[in-house]
Parts: sequence; structure tokens; C-alpha cells
Amino acid sequence: MKNNFLSLLLVVAFFHFSFGQTYSTGVVSLSSTAGLAMTAKIDVNTQVTLTLTGPAGRWFALGFDAGSMAPGTDVVGVHSSGTLTAFDCNLTGYVAPSTDAQQNWTITSDAVNAGVRTIVATRALNTGDVNDYVFPAAPTSISLIWARSNTATFSYAYHGNANRGIATANFTLLTPPAAPTGSANQTKCAGSTVSQLTATGTSIQWYAAATGGSPLPSNTVLVNGATYYASQTVNGLESTSRLAVTVTLNTIPAAPSAINGSLDFCYNASSQAYSITGVTGATSYVWTNPAGATGSSTGTSLNLTFAQSFQTGTLSVKSVNSCGQSAITNITLHQHQPSNQTLDVSTCTPYLFNGQTLTQTGTYLYQGTTVWGCDSTITLNLNYGTTITNNISDEACGSYAWNGQTYFSSGIYNDTFPSVSGCDSVVTLDLTIHPIDALVIDSTVLDVFTWNGIDYTNSGTYTQNFTSTFGCDSSVTINLTLQYSGLDESELALTIYPNPVGNSKLLYIKGLNSPVRFELMNLQGKVVQTGDCIDSIKVNETLTCGIYFLTVDQRSYKLLLE
Repeated sequence: MKNNFLSLLLVVAFFHFSFGQTYSTGVVSLSSTAGLAMTAKIDVNTQVTLTLTGPAGRWFALGFDAGSMAPGTDVVGVHSSGTLTAFDCNLTGYVAPSTDAQQNWTITSDAVNAGVRTIVATRALNTGDVNDYVFPAAPTSISLIWARSNTATFSYAYHGNANRGIATANFTLLTPPAAPTGSANQTKCAGSTVSQLTATGTSIQWYAAATGGSPLPSNTVLVNGATYYASQTVNGLESTSRLAVTVTLNTIPAAPSAINGSLDFCYNASSQAYSITGVTGATSYVWTNPAGATGSSTGTSLNLTFAQSFQTGTLSVKSVNSCGQSAITNITLHQHQPSNQTLDVSTCTPYLFNGQTLTQTGTYLYQGTTVWGCDSTITLNLNYGTTITNNISDEACGSYAWNGQTYFSSGIYNDTFPSVSGCDSVVTLDLTIHPIDALVIDSTVLDVFTWNGIDYTNSGTYTQNFTSTFGCDSSVTINLTLQYSGLDESELALTIYPNPVGNSKLLYIKGLNSPVRFELMNLQGKVVQTGDCIDSIKVNETLTCGIYFLTVDQRSYKLLLE
């Protein structure tokens, strides 16, 4: 019992060991006839992989573990230029192959290149089909028979002696290749796939684990920090060990936050320094200089030298890594030149220059720097004069024309005129405008109205013109209404004197027998004084000189106050 159990363990161990190995015949040459060559290669592991080549324009076939066309021989046949629906077949004698009811071969590749057709097919070592040969997973040999059409046709027919043969295929244990080589740490861009990982080897496949599992699809998106495993397949044999690669994913770097350096500077032979703060994930930087500036860098600092003709331009920089370039960060630069000016100044007032108040003709020099720190030289040629000031007092009636303008009211006015010496001449005008009056008075009197030596005996509108004490024309219009009392004119007449009224301001009245009411009006018709009188009136001292009208006992008289 013990020996039987030990034998069973050895069989099981051998079975697993065998199925972990790969045995291959290598490429077996079946026929070397030019244009009609045929080869076969059989690899055995957990399944059989057959690689069969032959002429592309005719049928050809291969039989396993046979020395003739004996009945029961397992055969594969290329019977069509198109899809091979009867690839799996068997021999029943010296006739065309018979198609197996169960097609156990899976054709994974069927390609034609330069007149040579290559078929790659796989199947289980033991399909359980009585028509199929059972392939051993062991170092052994089998006999292969082959045949092809003697004409360019896919219809099975007798091939003739020149188109058939027998070859021996020896199965040899293949040693799995080593794992592919490559960097154990690889940096890729976000969104990269397994196909972008790199390893040196043949027929690389990537896995999610160090052993076992299925190969990852080539479009599998990489995960940051994950580890992937690569195998290689050499001569159809995949390596049992795998290359481990840990992935770091990068993104396109951010743009530099700012460029440090002078925006405004003076021209000189030395260079200007500019720099940025390093950006995480960036491997280099691209600087773009303004036209007229020279200097280069792929780092975080740059020195630029500017031509004297340079005035203004844009300096830009962007971050770079294997994933791409950032947006641009830029600044505008301005170069300023030394200043050398000459000022020719003529003035009639003190002139402020370089902190000095100048009042003499001469040449003055300033040397310093501009706000940008550039050398500055200013030469002042000063011509100093004086300003002439004139005062004018004048008066006019109604309006006054002066220096192209007309003034209608009293006031003080200034104007400036250039003098012969080039200095301003300032003229101040003290102007008094006397009004030109046009007075309208409504008056009702008895019998007769005496005005300025003229007696009016009928109602009506009467106008007289006067000249004021200022020499201005004035007019007085009286809308006169006469009422008749039946008295003789001589009884109504009064004697008023003196007229004009002098400095005493005393006006005498002769012809009144009792006190009566009087009113004194100015040319504007405003009552300026009123009261009772019988033989005299004391004119108000505050009244200005001019023409007034006195109404006494319903009789009006024109008065002139001096």
C-alpha cells in the first residue's frame, strides 16, 4: 500500500512538472523545393502550438506519428485559399483526407507573405477525439508525413512522388528565457497606458502580479504608485520570472508664478538678471527673449544683455517636463537711455531750476540721474526779463469796449499783453458803468403840466431827453393825464428854486398858502423822499446827484441835484 501511494505521488509530481515545461521540435524542414518549400514547428506545454508553412497557391497537408497514408492517421490540411473550415481531418487510406466531425484545432493566425502561407493553430494535447493524435509532453520523437498539390489547385488529388515525404521531429525541453530587462522605476504622464511602459526583450507582456494571471490589455491605464510586471516570450516560450516596474505618474507642470527682475532699467554694457521659483514636476524651462536681447537658459535663472536700440519687449518663460509644457508667464521690459537736454527759457518771473530760484540771465547746468537711474544732464539757457503792470480807471455810459470784449457792468478787469521785451504786460482796468436810463412815469395833474420849461395843457405821452451828471444820455417819458379845475393857470403856478439844487440841499417853494404833501422820485420812478411843505423842502443828504421829479400839490417839476 505504501509503495502504491508513493508511486501515485511520483506520477502526480511528474505530471505537474511536465506540464510546467515546454518541449519543441524547432523548425523542421519538410521540403526545400524552390517556391514550394514547407516547414513545421510543434511546441508542447499545456497545449500544442503548430506553426505550418507551405505554398500559398495550392493545398498542402501534414500527418502526425505516421510513415505512410495508413488509415487512422491524424492530419491537418490547408484546403482553401480562404477560411479553413476543415483543417482538422484524418486519413482513411490512399485517398483525400476525411474531415473530422470535431474541429479541435483553433487557427490563431493565417497569413500570406511573398507566396508563403503561414498557419498558426493550437489544440489540447489530448482532445479525447479518437481521430486526434495525443501529443506527449516529454522529450521524444515522432514521424511526420507531408504532401502538397502538384498543381496550383486547392482540390485534393493525387500529389505524385515529387510532392510527398517523411521527416522526423524531435521534441527537446526548452529552458524558459530570463525576465526582460529595464528600469525598475519609470515615470510616465497621467493617462498613460501599459503599452507605454518600457522593457528590453522579445514579445513583452505586462501583468498585474509577479506570477500567474492574464496579460493586461495594452490600453490599461496606469495607476500612480502601482507596480507592473513584464515577461518576454522567446521562440514561443514565455519567461517564468518577470521584471517589476513601479510607476510614477506626472502631469503637465504649472506655469511659473512670476518672473523676478527689473522691468525698467538704464542702458549699459552689463546684463540684467531674471529668475523664477522652481515649479514642482518641471524638468526644464523654456525662456523666450524679446527682440534685441541675448541670453539663454533652461534653468530657473537667465541673464540678458540688451542692444542700445532696445526700447520695450516681452520676456516669457514656461515649465517643461516629459508630459508637456505649461502656459506662459511673461513680463514687459523697458530700457531707458541717458538724458541730455538743453532748455532755452525766457521768463519775466523768477525761474525755479534744480532747487534754485533764478533771476538773472545766464547758462545753468544740472547733472544727476533720472527716475530710472540713468545719467541726466540738463543745460538751461535763461533769458530773464521783468513784468510790466499798468492800472487804468475809466467810466462809460451803458457799456465799455476793451481789448476785443464789451463790458456792461462796473468792476475790475485784468488782461495780459506781450511787451516789446517779450515779458507780459499786465493791465488792470477799474471800470465804472453809468446807466443809460429810459424812465416812464404816469402822472395826473390839474389844468397844466410844466416840465423843463415846457407847459403841457393836453393829456398825452411826452418824452424828453437829458444828460446825466455823468454825461450819459437819459430819457423820461410821461404818460400825462390833465384834469381841469376851472382855475386860472396863474393861480396854480408855483416858484421852485434854486434848480439845480446846490450843496445846501435846500429847495424853496413860493405860491403855497397852506402846507401840502410832496413826493420826490428818481429816474427809476421810485419815491425817495416824501413829506409836508409850505415854503421850503430840505432834500435828503443821502440822495446822490442826478435828475429827480418833485410832485407838489399835484404839480410836477424836474429837479437837478448837484
